[in-house]
Amino acid sequence: MRKTNLLTVFLIVFVDLVGFGIVLPNLQLYGQQFGISNYFYLTLIGVTYSFFQFLFAPILGRWSDHIGRRPVLIISQVGTIIGFLMLFSADFFKMSALGIALIFISRMIDGISGGNISTANAYVADITTPENRAKGMGAIGAAFGLGFVFGPVIGGTVSWVLGLRWVPLVAAAFSLVALLLTIFTLGESRTPNAVSNDAAKRRFSFRGLEHALARPIIGPLILLFFLNGFAFAGMEQTLSLLIQHRLYPLQPAGQTSLPPAAAVTNPRRHQVPTAARAAPMPSSMAFRTLQDDKASRASGYLFGVIGIVIVLIQGGMIGRLTKKYGETALAIIGPLIIAAGMVLIAVPVHWAWDWTGFLAGGVCLALGSGLYTPAMQSMISRHSAAEEQGEVLGANQGMASLARATGPILAGILFEYVMPASPYYVSAVLSVIVALAIFLGRKRFRPPVPIVAAESSPVSA
Repeated sequence: MRKTNLLTVFLIVFVDLVGFGIVLPNLQLYGQQFGISNYFYLTLIGVTYSFFQFLFAPILGRWSDHIGRRPVLIISQVGTIIGFLMLFSADFFKMSALGIALIFISRMIDGISGGNISTANAYVADITTPENRAKGMGAIGAAFGLGFVFGPVIGGTVSWVLGLRWVPLVAAAFSLVALLLTIFTLGESRTPNAVSNDAAKRRFSFRGLEHALARPIIGPLILLFFLNGFAFAGMEQTLSLLIQHRLYPLQPAGQTSLPPAAAVTNPRRHQVPTAARAAPMPSSMAFRTLQDDKASRASGYLFGVIGIVIVLIQGGMIGRLTKKYGETALAIIGPLIIAAGMVLIAVPVHWAWDWTGFLAGGVCLALGSGLYTPAMQSMISRHSAAEEQGEVLGANQGMASLARATGPILAGILFEYVMPASPYYVSAVLSVIVALAIFLGRKRFRPPVPIVAAESSPVSA
């Protein structure tokens, strides 16, 4: 029964993440078609979703402890569908303030209801034993990775064949399938209201987040998870823009061809030339759309490669690697590999294939994330009591959302006002700091050895 439920959750998360993955590499390029040319403002589209997810993820996680995981999954998926449909409707008001407002409102709604992954993680924690939890979390990570294999590729292909405007509608269709799977195939994993009175006092409040961060072991682990997510999030929200900047630069209005070297007539190399920003000519707008579609397809395929590596690590190898090396070792190695990937993407490769740095860096990012994320989630879960899994994992997901809300802000500022590669160098340094902190505290962070399944986490955590 547990294996059946785990497979069902796997399928639900996979389909849901396909919808999310379809939109992820396209949001900033979509915003460009509404007249937003400042790269910092473009990154705020993704920031809006993550900020509101940060505000509501701990509440949804705690709520799932009281009313069950299944109702919260249903609510979050309905919100995701509404958000995608509103994003699609914005295209009818392109180049207007209303269209831009609809983009941001759609991201708010999706963020408010975006408790999918934290609730799914809590569901897995309900149906797995402590010693198999990393493997269970790895299954969710594999579904996440598969979503990133097919989602961005589908999004890039839809953008290339039909245009960017249809991407949100296709994403909504996949989210609808995930909702139907949840309604008709997923059983409840937790008895409603089966929590302590002390935990009940924190219902529908941010005290759950405060409570988790105050813990002597869980708190630092969540903060380190936040710092690595902060470093990673800047890449997620700027990669498609960096690909566009290096490989598919926009041209000034009226030009039909432009050698790559001439694309930097503006002294601020990474900015769209002023003439292109104000381009009144239909041919110029058509060229902008063509370049956006090219960048969308290329970004989608690169995210697809990243997803394949994550699937290979989290779907088939994480269980064996955890048993052999332990969660702590993987949590140290992962950020170091992520740092290497950031540097490979940051350094322009002029002497080889244009995609060398992007591809090698993307593989490193996927490998490092595939090791680090399930290892840290397992460590946090195993230091938590059974009745507080939803609260703690919800707090962790909330802090991860805060990282995705704040990381792109810094990345957008660096991208727009310093140079396009600077966010990646900064992220590399932050990832090294995470690895060093876990290494220094490795004895303290090591998960407890369960005596019996019901006593899997010490009170002192």
